[in-house]
Amino acid sequence: MKTLTTLLFITLITAVSWHANAEDGAYENLVDGVGNITLPDDYRASWAFLGTYFVKNAPKEEDEQKAQPSFDIHSVYTQAESIAHYRKEGEFPDGAVLIKDVNATKQEKLTTGEVYYADTPKIVFAMVKDRKNRFPDNEAWAEGWGWALFKAGNPVSQTTTWKGEGFNNCFACHVPAKDQDWVFTQGYKSVLNK
Repeated sequence: MKTLTTLLFITLITAVSWHANAEDGAYENLVDGVGNITLPDDYRASWAFLGTYFVKNAPKEEDEQKAQPSFDIHSVYTQAESIAHYRKEGEFPDGAVLIKDVNATKQEKLTTGEVYYADTPKIVFAMVKDRKNRFPDNEAWAEGWGWALFKAGNPVSQTTTWKGEGFNNCFACHVPAKDQDWVFTQGYKSVLNK
């Protein structure tokens, strides 16, 4: 009985410690005292890859006669512990960070056929899960998330609020995913549902 009690205690301490580390990591390292979000260092190499969306661009007038459509590639990353929590609980934990790189594509004929791949960086988005409503006066925080938009190569968030609307420029695109905690999780099923 003593061994079982000790094992349960160690399991509980580990779970509490993991949860604190996931939350503390985001709020100690990536979010300042008023809710400004910064990008983590080298997330592309050290974070887990969630998935990719290919988004067709609206054609410009001069491109309407082009045979090939234009796409952006949206690649999304998060912390490995956020994936583990989602698989167990069906939701992202407090402190989960989602980073989305948006790149233009390049088209080329290679030996494998016609290919498209990520080319020039355009923008980066970040979302930080906030279950505690930490920044009620910061309009970059809404519906349980902090939202940030970064122009390529600029570490300062470009998140703005639409005048009189009360929505920031990141949040509005996620309205169709409101019932999925504002995240388009259908593109991440192969990672989140294992």
